[in-house]
Parts: sequence; structure tokens; C-alpha cells
Amino acid sequence: MPGRGVAITRTTPRAEAQAAATPAPATRPVYRLLLMKGLTPTEAANLTAYICGLSTADPRWSLKQVNQLLFLRSMQQAGRFGGTDGAKKRAH
Repeated sequence: MPGRGVAITRTTPRAEAQAAATPAPATRPVYRLLLMKGLTPTEAANLTAYICGLSTADPRWSLKQVNQLLFLRSMQQAGRFGGTDGAKKRAH
């Protein structure tokens, strides 16, 4: 029978955002492996950033910066903060 076993489910926008986001690989093991393969720390950090889907337009990433940005990205995807957080409140 066509359609048998198919169930329609509803998800919240938050769940859809989490499902759409691909998890970033563990940065420290990737970084260490690249160092062991002979890359410089800057090259390893830049390649780790690229693997995690971060912009590599600025070629001076550090592993700490990559981890901080990935943390902030995950917080934003989880709905923990938005575009107006941290903005000055307007006096009426």
C-alpha cells in the first residue's frame, strides 16, 4: 500500500535548526593530526577552520579562535542568543 508506514510529524523551528546544522568535528584531534603531518600551527588552525565550515578569508586563525566561534555558533543555533542581544537599550 502506498504511504504505509509514513507518519507526518511536526517539529519546532528550534529542532529544525538543530537538525539542519551539521556537527563540527572535534577540533583538537584534527589540529594535532595536522601538526603531526608537518603543518605549521597557523596552517593547521586555518585548515581546521576550513574543515569546520568557517571562513578562511583571514588566514590567521588560532585553534582558540576556531573553538570560540564554533561555541558561539552552537549557542546561536540553539536559540540561546540572537541578533539584538548585547545591543544598547533605548530610553523612552
